[in-house]
Amino acid sequence: MKYIKEDLEVRLKNHKKDEAKITELQAKIESYEERLNYAGYVYESTENETIEGMQLGSNYSEIPSGKTNKITNITEQTAINYHKELVHINQEDREYLEKQIIKLEDIKKELNKKVARTKNLLNQLSDEEEFVIRTYYMNKSKWDFVYDNYFQEYKKQKSIKQLQNIRDTAIESMLEVLNIGIE
Repeated sequence: MKYIKEDLEVRLKNHKKDEAKITELQAKIESYEERLNYAGYVYESTENETIEGMQLGSNYSEIPSGKTNKITNITEQTAINYHKELVHINQEDREYLEKQIIKLEDIKKELNKKVARTKNLLNQLSDEEEFVIRTYYMNKSKWDFVYDNYFQEYKKQKSIKQLQNIRDTAIESMLEVLNIGIE
């Protein structure tokens, strides 16, 4: 598939978002890996930790409903059942977590390739070309903003038409690199 200007423009406009996605994917992968480390882990609480947790975590009503024989007093409930809570097994689904990690790693790998290729395309441009491309596409700026920032950066004035010509030259150069070997 031969790349055209519109394909490249979409890639350039989405570059920062793709980098942000990579960071977010990495955070999610780390979260799943952490959960995976504890999946199946047996945790034994001390009696005091268990009793305290049951006392603080309860939202039972102190008022009996009259419809059940269940003990509703928190203190009594804790005294009777705390021994059942001493050992807790994290029963998270290891297979699910492993599949999620693999899926996210695959997405991240593809995004890394895309980001690396875009950086490679920018690398071969002149400083002025890269500046115009980054400011216009990646920062999603209007031409007035590109014009003002170009003057601040290079201390020379170029018309918006000249800046657009720089952009067009850069786009042609990037398309040449992208389409190498494609007929």
